Amino acid sequence: MSDQTWRAGYEVLRERVRHLPAMLRAYAKSPIEPVRFDPRSVRCFITSGVGSSEAHARYLAYLLAGEMGLPSRFVPLSALSSAPHHMSERDALIVFSQGLSPNAQLPLVTPRAWKHVVLATAVTDAGVARPGQEAKRELLERLVEAGGQVVRFLPEDEYTTFVRVLGPMAGYLCALRLAQAIGECIGVASIAIDIEAICARIEDAGEAVEKAFAGREPDILPGEIAFLTSGEYGGLVANLQYKVLEGMLAPLPAVWDLLHFEHGPFQQSHTQRVMFFALTHAGEPWEAELLSRFETMLVPERHALVRCEARLPGPLAIFEHEAMMNHLMLRVIEARRINQVRWPGRGLDGPLYDVGSETPSARASKPVERRLERLTWPELERLLASGVRTAVLPLGAIEQHGSHLPFATDTWIADALAERFCARVEEAIACPAVAFGCSTEHMAFPGTLSLSTATLSAVLSDLLASCRQHGFERVFLFSAHGGNYGPLAECMDALRAASAPMKLIVFTESRQLTRVLLEASKAHGVERECSGAHAGEFETSIIRGLHPDAVRLDRLEPGFVEPTERLSALFYPSLRENAPNGTVGDPRPSDPKRAEHYLEAWVDVLIDAYRAALSPMA
Repeated sequence: MSDQTWRAGYEVLRERVRHLPAMLRAYAKSPIEPVRFDPRSVRCFITSGVGSSEAHARYLAYLLAGEMGLPSRFVPLSALSSAPHHMSERDALIVFSQGLSPNAQLPLVTPRAWKHVVLATAVTDAGVARPGQEAKRELLERLVEAGGQVVRFLPEDEYTTFVRVLGPMAGYLCALRLAQAIGECIGVASIAIDIEAICARIEDAGEAVEKAFAGREPDILPGEIAFLTSGEYGGLVANLQYKVLEGMLAPLPAVWDLLHFEHGPFQQSHTQRVMFFALTHAGEPWEAELLSRFETMLVPERHALVRCEARLPGPLAIFEHEAMMNHLMLRVIEARRINQVRWPGRGLDGPLYDVGSETPSARASKPVERRLERLTWPELERLLASGVRTAVLPLGAIEQHGSHLPFATDTWIADALAERFCARVEEAIACPAVAFGCSTEHMAFPGTLSLSTATLSAVLSDLLASCRQHGFERVFLFSAHGGNYGPLAECMDALRAASAPMKLIVFTESRQLTRVLLEASKAHGVERECSGAHAGEFETSIIRGLHPDAVRLDRLEPGFVEPTERLSALFYPSLRENAPNGTVGDPRPSDPKRAEHYLEAWVDVLIDAYRAALSPMA
């Protein structure tokens, strides 16, 4: 390799290190984007990332738990690459990935499996519009469509070299800003961000490294390298290890807690040549005492101790230590002429790096497909063998929905609910919605197709028997059409007999569901009478989101909007007598952007009922 080749990478890195303070100041001037969910609704914040982004994910998990007292934990990407755990429906997933690498996309394939999803990335809309970026573009579109949030930091393009220096710093700042945004929603203070103090310490880092290594040979770092930390800080230095691994092309250094050092690490390193980097904080007497005691155990002929003391407080010290390691890395690259442009193994990491390189839709259609009508019989057989033993049986209807919504409205909603239910309940398969229901109250409107209670019971009994024969252990049955609730109650005994010994769970809590759905409408400023019980704002918003071309927007008009506590008297024996246009509510304020919120609120109720029925106390 020529001197010019290695020097090209060195000069790129040196310029990026010089540009760090300006980049952070520019990023800090942008407003902090508020999170688009209520953090109080989250059971746990799950953070993840790979490479340098792992450090950002660990950093945010620490800020939320250690600084703010919120439930959070870091989870490796490999633990999230398959179907999410059933508890994910109550958790918020936050993934960091500067360049949205293929494997970072794996946990984002099924965004509806989580309570909330946030992607922190430097990838922009303009960037994914370029040729060859189709997978990233599709993933971002699916994520946003599912209600996920994309939070961006700088810079988008930091390639050329193997190691990165800009993105890691910006990612820490992004984590701090995310913690602040979450804290503002619930009145919990996060750590203050003094960007000028941070940049000042970054600007002084080069001088600090020069002082620490004064008198040493240019080709520094003989033997092994190890980091010394105390408290929880050791969990935050993952990217400092990558500075050594990726920047200096040296073995990944160990991170040892000062109080743990004598339990094995001391014996291991006693006869080895080791350079210890103490990542400490100024003004911490306990840390200083431990380090003094540690120093007495070293053998000068084999060991060296470099004190890297940060003046920035607490977790903010990571900015200072990152900056110090950047300058140290540059010294090593220059001394050893390390080629950061043509690094060893370049282009040969595909078998693992590209695991997630398929388009999101291609991945989603393989192991996570849970819709029966899209599976083949061998695929279902494998799913049954793996423990997927709950059949979800949704009920719809073919009935009038005013002059603006199609007859299939309830059936489409039932299918959408079942799909979202199974995306969040890993042991479930969604059967196609039963398209015909009991709709006698709508028979005065042309086109409504209605079954008798006896026919509905016979159809469901046959379907339940089929599920039993195929090896399902449970069936969860629900209806998106309110007119089916009464007939279901009448034929419950027959359905349980037809399904035995399977466990049959039938959702019948219509009052609870109505309350939750009205609250969901109210959250968008829609009053009860406007939201409506049939073809009003609520159902119209959902269908506009699911099938926008099917809604006759030129025919939106209010129907029955008077306050009423007895819906049965309104609908029976015939809705047309009380609502001549077939609508109960006002569809005019409907908005397709509310569709996912409404559907997820509905699914929340269904999943709660399903889990409660499976509880040992049920």
